[in-house]
Amino acid sequence: MSFSAAPGAPIIAPTRTGWATLGGTFREPVLEVHIHSKLPHPTIPKTSMLEWIKSLGNARWNPHEQSWIVSGLNSHEPALVLAQAGIDLHWDDRPAEFADVVSIDELAWPIAKLSDNKRTVLVRARLAGFDYAKELLGFGAVWDKDRRFFRTPVSDVLVLDGRQLVVRPGIHWPQNAIEAAHVAHAHVPVPHHLESLARKLGSALSTSEFTDEELSFLQTHIGDLPTDGRAPFEYQKVGSLAVAAGRACLFDEPGVGKTAGALLAARILAARRTVIVVPPLLTTNWRREIGYAALCTDEHVVTFKPGRKEPQLPQAGAVIISDSLLASRPAVLERLIAWQADVMIVDEAHRIKTIGSARGDAVLDLGASVKYAPFALTGTPIFASPHEMVTMLELTRMLAPVFGGRHQFLADFCIQDRFGGWKPRKTALHRLHATLVDRVWVRRRKRDVLPQLPKKMRERMLLEVPLKQYRETHKEVIAKVQAFLTWFEEQNGREPTSEELSEWVQFSSFTLISQLRQAAGLAKIPLAAELIEDHINQTGWETDEHGRRVFHRPLLVWVHHRSVAAALYEALPASIGETGMIGGATSDTERDRLVDDFQAGLIPVLLCSITKAGVGLTLTRGSDAIFAETDWTPALIKQAEDRQHRPGATGESVQYTTLIAVGTLDETIQNVLGRKVEILEKGIGDTDDSVAVLAGDDARGLRDIVDAVVEEALRTRKRAA
Repeated sequence: MSFSAAPGAPIIAPTRTGWATLGGTFREPVLEVHIHSKLPHPTIPKTSMLEWIKSLGNARWNPHEQSWIVSGLNSHEPALVLAQAGIDLHWDDRPAEFADVVSIDELAWPIAKLSDNKRTVLVRARLAGFDYAKELLGFGAVWDKDRRFFRTPVSDVLVLDGRQLVVRPGIHWPQNAIEAAHVAHAHVPVPHHLESLARKLGSALSTSEFTDEELSFLQTHIGDLPTDGRAPFEYQKVGSLAVAAGRACLFDEPGVGKTAGALLAARILAARRTVIVVPPLLTTNWRREIGYAALCTDEHVVTFKPGRKEPQLPQAGAVIISDSLLASRPAVLERLIAWQADVMIVDEAHRIKTIGSARGDAVLDLGASVKYAPFALTGTPIFASPHEMVTMLELTRMLAPVFGGRHQFLADFCIQDRFGGWKPRKTALHRLHATLVDRVWVRRRKRDVLPQLPKKMRERMLLEVPLKQYRETHKEVIAKVQAFLTWFEEQNGREPTSEELSEWVQFSSFTLISQLRQAAGLAKIPLAAELIEDHINQTGWETDEHGRRVFHRPLLVWVHHRSVAAALYEALPASIGETGMIGGATSDTERDRLVDDFQAGLIPVLLCSITKAGVGLTLTRGSDAIFAETDWTPALIKQAEDRQHRPGATGESVQYTTLIAVGTLDETIQNVLGRKVEILEKGIGDTDDSVAVLAGDDARGLRDIVDAVVEEALRTRKRAA
């Protein structure tokens, strides 16, 4: 396809709409396209050339050359696309780099390269374009907008065709990526001769469930249970054997004691070097636990902390590092990869649930360098949808051999909405649960392994609060919606379509609803402070030999917003004693002091952030808790509850009281909790009693609530007009 007119000729042949030249590089080719923007597209009705080129999504305007730079045509046949658009390609003028390229169609197929970490493949879309390349790559690909390429897990280089794995078509895959994909799928998480026993170990409660011959067989093929260190519970012994055998997803319910089980598994494997990745708040706790488990002596344990000099790595021993620090320090990550640990433990592994996140990628990169499959520890593997398990399954080397890879897992168990978000495929949740039980995890219920724990008692307390400020906030939210509608009309000369409005809602929901949640929390402050003061005064205290007040029933109070925590802190009288507060800004030293003092009964009230203090802490001194605020996610609520409901709790019951401001968003949040609990029951078999304390059919989600606010804003605007 060669156009005879001189380059830059101002007149376009009557039958043609424009011309183009080839540029860029072999890996990233581009077209410089000159069009007559007002001409109609020759083959697409009611579409101008300008509308067509903008619709590609891969074109940008170059004002200096008065041309469009097009990086993709959303097709594997760019020659045909150009011909149908009436655009001639000046093929003879192509740069020398493309001298050996016979047709432009050779530059269409995306081209891949195995990354240095050997677990991902980098893919350039080339002239196929973003949308078409993403379609070819499947659900597992993540777009790197800064470097302008896709990252796809190496396992997704292969795709299931019936029961056979074949190379995913439409991509130029290098041979080393294909070989790495076969290795990932061929990995055997649990050796075949251990499968049946490992399956039994995954839910067993005691070694007494096994014969002497079975135990001997396990210890011969896995390793011996150590006899020194703090004595583990029976269920921790069998769980550690299962993890050491390859079922590396240690998903026991919160409060069961996964830390001890993971360290025991590391000892069974005779780990010489162990790296432990934890939330920032838990580094001190893990150092203590290493000592209790006798994994190694304290002088052979090093901890990386922000703002501190980086420690030397021990020849043998343990390294503790927070997941956030690991993600923010590439040089530290490289040092730990080079250290070549035998065992890796990732605590609160649900923190890497976001596919393609910096935190998740850093943990996966380190995990790929470890001898044994890394241990993923969490009591809440699913918060709202199965896609949250993808990174954990990849970390533990289960994703490819058990589920067929990232794309296959998402296709089987999730549904993608129009905005790219993932929702559960409800009809497949029972199958997912059966696979997890049969081949993947270790999960025991707290009520089964720790029947001596107190019973959970949940109740609601409906508060008739002043609604003036809440209603003012509601008006502000309506005003924000109306401001968007006005701006859009001024910019486009029309009202937004339902799709355009829905897209704006998608990106504005959390901001808008957060204002209403915060207003509901603040409205409860006076009554909440009164309830807390009454509890402390009624339960009383005694004076110890040092003249200190020791409180009989210290109280935990859970909050979500900083502003609500601060307001409640100020509202509590000094006469009841010190009020502690653990949030995102609390230092490690201060947090440890507050926990120790609460456990000693020296602090009557401890305000805790649901998201910042809901994991890793033991706060069993008290048997009473108030949720001054709550959350949309059942798992977060249960994690918070389990700070008290865990080994060490001594009362007959733990009482949780949720404060609900009548006439506010609080009521809807409770209904949303009820709906999400249903997903957890089907997906992971979590049939524990629901954390929702209100019953009702109005189970609207976040988007539903914002949609209602938008509809109200539209009605108000029309009435005003």
